[in-house]
Amino acid sequence: MQGNILKSHGRDHSSHLLITFDTETPEHRRKAREFLSGLVESNLITTALQQWEEAKAYRDVQATIHGNGAITDKDVAALLLSASSVFVGVMVSAEGYRALKLDTRYMPDDPSFLAGAKARVDVLQDPPVEDWEDNFTVPLHALVIVADDVADRLESVVTQLKELLQGFCLRVGEETGTAMRLKADGEEDPSAPVREHFGFVDGVSQPLFYARDIDNARTRRGGIDRYDPSAPLDQVLVKDPGGKDTGYGSYFVYRKLEQNVEGFRDDEMALAKKIAEFAHPKTPTPTPEDIALAGAYMVGRFQDGTPVVERGVAGLGSLPNNFTFDADPDGVRCPFQAHVRKSNPRGDKQRQFGQPLTQERTVRIVRRAISYGKVTLQPGPDDKVGLLFLCAQSSIADQFEFIQNQWANNRNFLREHSGLDPVIGQIQQDQPDDDTLAGHWPKLYGSRNELDFSTNPPSVVGHTFALRLLGPWVTMKGGEYFFVPSLSALRAYGEVQEAS
Repeated sequence: MQGNILKSHGRDHSSHLLITFDTETPEHRRKAREFLSGLVESNLITTALQQWEEAKAYRDVQATIHGNGAITDKDVAALLLSASSVFVGVMVSAEGYRALKLDTRYMPDDPSFLAGAKARVDVLQDPPVEDWEDNFTVPLHALVIVADDVADRLESVVTQLKELLQGFCLRVGEETGTAMRLKADGEEDPSAPVREHFGFVDGVSQPLFYARDIDNARTRRGGIDRYDPSAPLDQVLVKDPGGKDTGYGSYFVYRKLEQNVEGFRDDEMALAKKIAEFAHPKTPTPTPEDIALAGAYMVGRFQDGTPVVERGVAGLGSLPNNFTFDADPDGVRCPFQAHVRKSNPRGDKQRQFGQPLTQERTVRIVRRAISYGKVTLQPGPDDKVGLLFLCAQSSIADQFEFIQNQWANNRNFLREHSGLDPVIGQIQQDQPDDDTLAGHWPKLYGSRNELDFSTNPPSVVGHTFALRLLGPWVTMKGGEYFFVPSLSALRAYGEVQEAS
């Protein structure tokens, strides 16, 4: 199988080539199929095994470097680069399978994949296709991902691929992404965690498939006794109908998500002002701690990755993932509408509705996103920034679409009138844009209902307040559904003979 499915390729620079083949003639279709096959035959494709071996070599080089303290920075960079190559992966859309006459024996059968992202706009409450960016309004047949830690080395492979496509390709759109390794103050630092443009550490929680990664989570990432990040292979892999018996692939969702940083921070400040009114009413001006808590209520983590359900201030520092919401059944530490709680309830459905935990865990997706636009936490009003969102799964409808539609967009999940996901939630077209969209936020961190004895009989004073934020501040600018073929299937594409 290809790389970047069971584990992220981990490179900091990425180019996404959005390909529309010229499929008008049998000759052009043959060349397009041979292009896909040739990516394997020429060893351009990064396999899962190659990715694993390069990761081990990279760790071995790091160990060598740590054992030689006098080595120069230049030599360090050269040694690390010698342990890895440019990552290349390819995926094909349902429209691509049909256009290349691969839609009988070779095409996967996931219903959402077969329909394509354009046909699922109403299901997901996405913007209409005519509002998408040009790269996505055209028919997309294939996506090639090229990634590396060195921009020049990456660009050389991109140029090579574009040259190979000449003569049988109508259009090659390109989206570029960069992993933003930034300190909390926005200063670039190669050793800093990856952040997205709202300022939060990204990619903290992922399903894990390799024993080494699971053991690492158990021993170095705070344990897995409360929340187990491991996942079975069928969470993300499916048998490739066009491959050999050992050929497996995965369905990928691709979405370009534009982030309005100014709008997000305006909402964050509005929430912080309400928090300040309850926390210190005599001096209700929001403090930096109030603002940080407001952002944590919206996202579910502080900017450094500290889960807000664990504590009311940042500072755990080790990007903890071993937590649940068991001790917060009423959402008084982490609101029900917080992004991380909406998208991964961590047992809430079992507690709230009695549903088996296994049912909730099978919905998890594998995120492979990277930021696009200016590398900064302070983008200007004209800067277009956001995420090139990719996720892998074995069923688009039962995983990605379920999370987006039934959880993030559902104002009544997990509790009635809990509100939309403040980050990725989208207003459902058949429901009003009114105060029922207001989220319910804790008056005080961890607060509970109280009795007001000034009334007779005493009345219950609620522990939350309602506030309708103006967001969401993430806008879908286009996308498509793809399948990552197995290596044996890609080779077979080059041998296909069309019926005359």
